[in-house]
Amino acid sequence: MRPMETIKATFLEDPLTIYIILGAVAVGLIFTWRTASRSGRWLATGLLIVAVLAGGTFALARLVVTDREQIRLALKDIAESVPDGRIEHAMTYLDDKYIGWGKFKPGAVVAVKFAVARYDIQKVSLLGTPKIEVDGKLAKCKITALITYKFEGEPAKHPMAWRVKWIKRPEGWRIQGAETTTDVMS
Repeated sequence: MRPMETIKATFLEDPLTIYIILGAVAVGLIFTWRTASRSGRWLATGLLIVAVLAGGTFALARLVVTDREQIRLALKDIAESVPDGRIEHAMTYLDDKYIGWGKFKPGAVVAVKFAVARYDIQKVSLLGTPKIEVDGKLAKCKITALITYKFEGEPAKHPMAWRVKWIKRPEGWRIQGAETTTDVMS
């Protein structure tokens, strides 16, 4: 990951590291105050600054939705839509110029509808955290979905790993291409 991507991911997507650092600073302030006989005002000012920084980090992480988070939300929406029978909604994430599994967009729509009808899909769970690389208006991700379904009345589960290419359009991120792979993540 490039340095700017690392900073963006740390502050906006997973600020736990920032909170740990700020917690350590707060503990250091309290320790310094206790051992150096500083005034209570000095400690209060330091802790207030730490609290403001933590609050600002929290607000920033909640208010800004990064490209990577938008793709994660789209994947979650697709996974929830398919078992609910909202196939058309899930397929809105396919780009009009989609090429991949199912050949083109119409073929992918037919293939998904066929699979849902044939296997009575109960649930689609995303395993692990999708590995998403964003480069401007293009992105690549690798995901594994665990599909829970019924086949001939019997419950079954099947992991499917995918390599997905995304493109950012004015209406949001769309799947430009998708291919199954044997690299199953857990």
